[in-house]
Amino acid sequence: MFLALKELIYAKTRYLLIGFIIVLVASLIFIISGLAKGLSANNASALEDLPADYIIMDKGADTELAKSTVPKSDIEKLKNIKDVQDAAPLSIRMANTTNADDKAVDIALFVTDKGSMLIPKAVKGSGIKNTNDIILDETAADDGVKLGDTLKFGDMKLHVAGFSENQRYSHTPVAYVTNEVFGDQSKAENEKVNGFAVKTNLGKDEVSSKMKGYSVFTKKEALKGIPSYSEEQASLQMMIVFLLIIAAFVLAVFFYVMTLQKRGQFGILKALGAKTGYLVRSLLSQVATISIVCIAVGAGLTYLIGKFLPDGMPFVIEPGMMAQSAALILVMALAGSLVSMFQVARIDPLEAIEGGEK
Repeated sequence: MFLALKELIYAKTRYLLIGFIIVLVASLIFIISGLAKGLSANNASALEDLPADYIIMDKGADTELAKSTVPKSDIEKLKNIKDVQDAAPLSIRMANTTNADDKAVDIALFVTDKGSMLIPKAVKGSGIKNTNDIILDETAADDGVKLGDTLKFGDMKLHVAGFSENQRYSHTPVAYVTNEVFGDQSKAENEKVNGFAVKTNLGKDEVSSKMKGYSVFTKKEALKGIPSYSEEQASLQMMIVFLLIIAAFVLAVFFYVMTLQKRGQFGILKALGAKTGYLVRSLLSQVATISIVCIAVGAGLTYLIGKFLPDGMPFVIEPGMMAQSAALILVMALAGSLVSMFQVARIDPLEAIEGGEK
């Protein structure tokens, strides 16, 4: 470590340039990770934050909840299963309405029972008290919808009683509404819903065995059924993977060239008795020190950039996500230095001292 720090201080200009490259690459990876998380939340936060463990659909739905159709009466069968803590019916209806200025607003209606565990708490306004009350995601305010507004959906008029947070589905704000809004239709014996959300300590296979004829999905599996969700996430994750590979390649080239330039120094150190392991550890310490400092600077720069992004841009930074990305960048940086370590191990002291750099 002593040799590594001495080298970093002595050739600070050279290492500052390398550090600048690492900061830029790390920042880019953090920003794309933030965009991926933001798009995920914008597309699916209503399902991600659903207070349930599994979502039950019909066999032919293939994770697409909006395409599933199940008889609502089967909710009683689900509730009677031992160790099922709670269960609620859920239907999703994409709709559009207009705000007070007659501007069109797209909204996803999540229909469930009154008093259902699925209805989120209001962060502004009140909860659902009357039949026509809804709790709407607060991002609808960006479209000009205010607390107390009455929104028309065909012949149906709904009153915005409260705003919730983190309730988005298919890039639109979610409005929670009770099935009582639909009057006699909700009381029909053959009423159909899209599926059931269930909270239980049972495993997925146990729930499946007790609900024969249905498909049981975890919330993560159900996300794949949201239109364009998998495609968006796959594209951004692929960009992150390529950036990590590029970062490893760039760092490998930088450290390899620097190792070649220092063959004479390494040769002299070996002639003086320095072990190959000591020199490899010194090089590894250099890479780790530069990478950790630059990743920290990149994280701070990304946080600063996030403060100045437009409000409408889906960008979310979470400590866990940043830590995971930082660990991957560090691993790729260390992997990129393996070529240089191999070069150090091959240095012949006599050849290097005689000026036989290759």
